[in-house]
Amino acid sequence: MLEDGASTFDRLDPSVVEGVEALFRAVNGDGWSRLTQDELTDYPTRQFTGGWRLSVKFPDGVVRRIDVLITPFFPIVSPRTALVDHPPKLTWPHVEDDGILCLLGNSHQIDINNPVKVVENLLARSCRLVEELLEGTIVERDFRDEFLTYWAYDLRQPERHYSLLDVRGPSRPIRVWCGRSFTLLAECDEAIMKWLSNRFISVTKPTIQAGALLWLDQAPLPSEYPHRGADLLELAKKAGASGIDVLESAFVNIPSSVTVILGAEGRDGPGLMAVTIDRPADAIRARRRVDPILKGGFRPDKISPTLLAGRYLGASEPRRSRVARADPQWIHGRARDPRTTTLRNSKAVLFGCGSLGSFVAASLIRAGVGTLNIVDFDELDWPNVGRHYLGATSVGRNKAKGLAEQLNANFPHASITGHDANAEQTILETPIWFTQADLIVSTTGSGRADTMLNEWHRNSGRSTPIVYGWTEPYAGAGHAVAIAAEGGCLVSGVDNLGISLFEMTEWARPATFEEPACGVHFAPYGPTELGHVNDLIAELALDCLLNRVQRSTHRIWVARREHLEEFDGKWTEAAQLLLGVNPNGGKTIDRLWPACRCCELANREEAA
Repeated sequence: MLEDGASTFDRLDPSVVEGVEALFRAVNGDGWSRLTQDELTDYPTRQFTGGWRLSVKFPDGVVRRIDVLITPFFPIVSPRTALVDHPPKLTWPHVEDDGILCLLGNSHQIDINNPVKVVENLLARSCRLVEELLEGTIVERDFRDEFLTYWAYDLRQPERHYSLLDVRGPSRPIRVWCGRSFTLLAECDEAIMKWLSNRFISVTKPTIQAGALLWLDQAPLPSEYPHRGADLLELAKKAGASGIDVLESAFVNIPSSVTVILGAEGRDGPGLMAVTIDRPADAIRARRRVDPILKGGFRPDKISPTLLAGRYLGASEPRRSRVARADPQWIHGRARDPRTTTLRNSKAVLFGCGSLGSFVAASLIRAGVGTLNIVDFDELDWPNVGRHYLGATSVGRNKAKGLAEQLNANFPHASITGHDANAEQTILETPIWFTQADLIVSTTGSGRADTMLNEWHRNSGRSTPIVYGWTEPYAGAGHAVAIAAEGGCLVSGVDNLGISLFEMTEWARPATFEEPACGVHFAPYGPTELGHVNDLIAELALDCLLNRVQRSTHRIWVARREHLEEFDGKWTEAAQLLLGVNPNGGKTIDRLWPACRCCELANREEAA
C-alpha cells in the first residue's frame, strides 16, 4: 500500500487517468468511484495501490460491484479485475478467494501504449465471465477441465509428491517411497530405486510401500473433494470395477500412512492429485492403550482388507496435496513432443567428453535420450573448467564418470554410465552396450581413434550411424559428419592420419599453443564460440536417432567473418565456393559427403 497521504493517481500520467475515467463515464454513467485505502485492504496479499469500483447490473437484475485494480507498475503491468460481491470459495471457477477474476494466462501480453483500451477489454471480459457463471453453463465444465488449479486451493500443509507414474488408467496398485521432504510414486520398486540412486548417488535401501492409483472417468468437482474418509470411498467407487479393491490393497500391511493418487483427464491432458490417510492414533481407555486398527482382538494378518480400510478411513481426515510429474514424458516436452518415446528408448554411446563432447552429452540427455554410455580416459583439470560442462567440484575426477554422475543427478529418470577408457580400448573389447547402441558419437579429436572406429563400423555392416564432430582452429568452423548405412564412410573425407581433407578456414596465427610443459598443446577458444558447434553435433545426432538421416551427411557451422578477421583468419578457396555470394558466415550449411572407393568396392562384391 502507499504511505498515508500518497495517491497512486498522482504518479500516473494524467491523460491515462482521464482516459480511463472517461471510459467509465461512457459505459457506466455515475456508477463508479475511485477506490479508497480502506477498500484496498480487501486485497491484503496483493500489490494493488489504487483502482476504481463500478456498479454493474447483470441480466438477473442484480447489481454487482466490479473493481478495476492497478499496481504502481501500471500501465506496464496489466490491471486486474475483481468481483466484490462474489459467492463462497470454489462456488464458481475463475474466481479466487478474494474475488479476483482469472482472465489472463501466464503468457499474456498487453498494449502498454493504449492502457484505456486494455482496461476496456478487461472490463468487458469480466462482465462476460460473470454472465456465463450466472448462466451456469461453464461452471461444471471449467471445474473439471482445470481441476488441478482448483484442487490446489486451500491445501493445509501440502506435501510434495513426485510422480514417475504412467499417467493413464486403469486404476491399479502403485509403489510409494516416503522421504523426509517428498514422496516418490512409481509403478514398481525398481523405478524408485533407480531414481533415488541416480538423484542422490548413495542411498541406503529405501522402505517402499503400497499405494493406490484411482483413475476417474471425469475429474472431481470441488464438492466431491475428499474431506472425509467416506468421500474417498465414494471416489473409489467411481474409479472402475476394481477401484474399491485397489484402494483396499494399499492398507494391507497397516502402514503409518497411505498414499492414494487420483487421476483424470482435464483440458488437453491428464493430471494427478494426491490424498494421504494417516494411521489412526491409539486411544487411551480404562488406563490402557487401545489400537483402533486391531481392536476386537484381530491379528495384523487376519483382519480383512475391507475392515482395515474402513478403520483407516473412518478415523482419519484425508490430506490433499499436489502431484508434480517427474516422468520422462513430462520432463521432455510436457507429454506433447511426439519424439519423446523414440528418444526415451534410444541407446547412445559418446566417445570423448571434453569441451565438445560434454555439452553434446548433456544435450542428448536433455532432449530425452534414455540410455547414454560416455567414454573418456582423461581427468578434468583446471584449464578445462572454463569450457567444460563440469566445474571445479569435478577437478581431478575422470571426465566420463564425473559427467555421468552429474547428469544422473540432474536427470534421475535416465540411465547414464561413465567409462574410464578410450575409444580404441572399447572397440577392442566390444562390450554389449557398445555393439547394441542405436547411435555412436565421436568427439575425441583423435584421428587415430576415429579411423579405428570407422574400420569397426565398416566391418560391422554400418547398421548403427556414427556422428563425428570436430572444430577448426579458433572455432572458426565446426563439423558434424553422420556416416549412415548408405553413402561414403569416414575415409572419403579424411587422410591417412584421420585429419579432415576439407577446411573452411586458414590462419596467419598458430592454430595451437603449448604450455610450458612437454607435449601439452591447446587451442585458444572459449565456450561461446563452441556453442554453435555443440548444437550442430547434437542436432545431427538426434536426427540420426529419429531416423531422419538415411545417407552420410556433412553439416558445417560457419562462424561470422568478423570472428575470423579478429584472429587473422580467412576463408579457404573451397569455403568461398561453398559460401557463394554470402561470405559473411554465421550460419549452418550442408555439404555433400563424397563417396569412397572402399565402400563402393565392398558393395559390388556383396552384390556379386
